[in-house]
Amino acid sequence: MPATPRRRPATRKGRPVLTREIIAAKALEMAGAQGFPALTMRALAAELDVTVRALYNYVEDRGEVVSLAVDLMLTSWTPPPLDPAAWETSVAGYAGSLRALYRRWPRALLVSLDEDTPPASVHPNRLLNLDRFLRLLRDVGLDLPAALAAHRHLSLLVLSFALVVDGPAGRAGDERNPLVPDAWLTAHADLDIPVLREAAALPLPTPDEQFDELVSAVVDHIRGGLRAC
Repeated sequence: MPATPRRRPATRKGRPVLTREIIAAKALEMAGAQGFPALTMRALAAELDVTVRALYNYVEDRGEVVSLAVDLMLTSWTPPPLDPAAWETSVAGYAGSLRALYRRWPRALLVSLDEDTPPASVHPNRLLNLDRFLRLLRDVGLDLPAALAAHRHLSLLVLSFALVVDGPAGRAGDERNPLVPDAWLTAHADLDIPVLREAAALPLPTPDEQFDELVSAVVDHIRGGLRAC
């Protein structure tokens, strides 16, 4: 019988064997929680419990680590199929895929602000998924400028939602995301803000309910564009 090829051990002396995949996953985890500025080779090595020199056996420099992390993030972005016959559901599914990506690694989303990434390093999914979404909107009757406007509307809403609603809820460890924290109101008990205090006492929709409202607003925006065409 032919010899069975030996597999590389998953651990050595109780620690995971270093690979480019492990480096990318840890780098993305760090960037998602703290932002890319916190991702230094020294900090990454400490998180992986290895030496900085060990990292350089697998990557060229910090720039390559950033590229690997972004590539991993965008590889995981897989929107559901987009169907013009059910475009409202397709828009909701596309928005949901963006939300899932953003809420998993919220601060990594700011990579375009934090890092200088060369055009050749842009992941194909960033182009392919955008093309598919624009094609969906054009197939249902929007012209290309209106489709672009709808995509901008959706992208900005989902990005801000991930940073302002999902992010704080995730850090708090629950679904509560008050309009104004009680501690703020208590600290400024002398302020004459009766309407805000009344509003803060009202129960807010859950993040999922708020996201459904966001998607409905985007769908209404697209319907308005279709009526105008």
